[in-house]
Amino acid sequence: MLPTLLIGPFLLVWLPMARMRRLRWLVAVGLASCTVAAALLAEAFPRGIFEIILAALVVTVTVVAVASGVERRRLRHQRPPPRISWLRMLFVVVLLAVLCGYGALLRPGPFFPPADAVQPLPAGLNATVEPAGDGDCGSGSCTRTITVAGRPGQSGDDLQAEVERHARTRGWTTACRPAGWLLDRTSACLLLTQQGDHLKISLSGNRS
Repeated sequence: MLPTLLIGPFLLVWLPMARMRRLRWLVAVGLASCTVAAALLAEAFPRGIFEIILAALVVTVTVVAVASGVERRRLRHQRPPPRISWLRMLFVVVLLAVLCGYGALLRPGPFFPPADAVQPLPAGLNATVEPAGDGDCGSGSCTRTITVAGRPGQSGDDLQAEVERHARTRGWTTACRPAGWLLDRTSACLLLTQQGDHLKISLSGNRS
């Protein structure tokens, strides 16, 4: 969804801005394909969403710039309609607005890690995700809590050992791990606390 919101406006501006029909639709298909590819890649590799969006923006602006240059060369003897200048200015405004939005998304700040960072748990274990609220944030981080109940007769030690093994299979080889990639320095941490025959999973996240 996010790549579509950030890249889609360029397609909407390009369609009325283009002067050559064949080039208009050729570039439009390219921009639409770039948007779909970015959305699919962001879904498959959520840690790299900011890098994927940035790459898609660079490709989009480059394609439009090259296509506009081709139009100017082929139609250099034809005076462009007045609306073209306004549309080009609108394209620049959209670009600046998207870059501002992109920069705002990269602004450091705490966040709640998704519950599916550890879920689904092994069969037979019951997990209750506590509702997240403002009171769960502090000191630059936010914490999401999941309470796990074991199988009938399962001891607290055995439950913790099973969840620890499960967490390692989900990539939690250390207590904290990066949740972003190159541009997004987000980190998420996992803490297991035994409470009798129950286990509390604390997922905390922050942007630094």
